[in-house]
Amino acid sequence: MTRTHLIEKLLLFLFLAIVLAFAYHFAFAELYAHFFSTSRAFQTIWYVPFVIVPALLQLALAVGMGFWRKGHSGWADIIVLIAIMVIVYLNIDADYSCGSGCF
Repeated sequence: MTRTHLIEKLLLFLFLAIVLAFAYHFAFAELYAHFFSTSRAFQTIWYVPFVIVPALLQLALAVGMGFWRKGHSGWADIIVLIAIMVIVYLNIDADYSCGSGCF
């Protein structure tokens, strides 16, 4: 795989991962507001819908796009992992990512 093709693949992954994160969080917010807004369980296990599920969805996207396959570039796989961590972190609601220290 050429370097140019790999960079194009990385940029496509970044675009799709950001769109996937926004779509997931929008859909989850709608479901949460409609069905689970009074549930205490979502407040205690907030990391599952805000961290674990989006990270797994983005990992599945990366694997589906061909990252972490045999003969693939190792530096691209590391960039994808860093991108997933950053996207997941930036999509965590401020109430959970800051606790009570941000505002």
